Amino acid sequence: MYWNQISFEVKKLEADLASEVLMGLGSISITYSDAHDDAIYEPPLGETPLWEFTRITALFKPEVSTKQIIDSLGKICNIKVDDTFKVQDKIWEEECQKDFPSMQFGKNLWVCPSWESKHSIPTDAIVINMDPGLAFGTGTHQTTSLCLEFLAENSPNSLDVIDFGCGTGILAIAAAKLGAKRVFAIDNDPQAVTASKENAKKNNCADVIKAFHSAEMIEYEKCDLLMANILAKPLVELQTLFSEIVKPNGTILLSGILEHQVENIFDCYSKNFNNFKNTNKNEWYRISASRKN
Repeated sequence: MYWNQISFEVKKLEADLASEVLMGLGSISITYSDAHDDAIYEPPLGETPLWEFTRITALFKPEVSTKQIIDSLGKICNIKVDDTFKVQDKIWEEECQKDFPSMQFGKNLWVCPSWESKHSIPTDAIVINMDPGLAFGTGTHQTTSLCLEFLAENSPNSLDVIDFGCGTGILAIAAAKLGAKRVFAIDNDPQAVTASKENAKKNNCADVIKAFHSAEMIEYEKCDLLMANILAKPLVELQTLFSEIVKPNGTILLSGILEHQVENIFDCYSKNFNNFKNTNKNEWYRISASRKN
């Protein structure tokens, strides 16, 4: 069996109408992607922004006429389809799983999805069991990878830890498995809080990790290590809070920062932190610093 797939480029303002036409013609899936390498890093909360030039890819059942789709898009939207081909049916779950292999961080920290064999992993490895889901953070993105490498190299043994913007809870779980005394996982997305709780149970860390929605946190406990893998704008906005809740000589670990934003983060946090260090993977940077006395 195969599926008919079509693809074309539109301007941002044309995307809604094109999508409505595709759905009316029976599309079973519509995917948006960046047409001109114009990445969007910090979209407004609750919005799903599109690029100025967006590529739309739509999938149809084989009985739907590709010619009819092309003709309708041309007449209604004045859109020219520039790519059509047939897609062989596959076991799509298995195809997706190929993008999430087991990954090693530092000498002995591993992140493993449930479908991967653990035979190739050292028996003394510290393993985080993590499947991709609706919340952000599986170790595949550079920002998460940078934080996991920091934890693998700087064990939070016996420390009080906060994972602010916890997503799946992967950093909280890593901290717990590396010996943290207690971990507070905090996020403003209810789905992330749910995912963190479920993943903590799956990894036998629920006695160490407590997950909360940020609206529940009236008072924050002081911590020895605060991790925030979010984005530069909220990192700047949260500087005052973070400075208040990191203990003297405690460590702050910030990620989700682009190269041109590093200096601004340094300037913002330098009043209350010192001993700044940064490292990067491609365009993404991680910054660590110590809380001044």
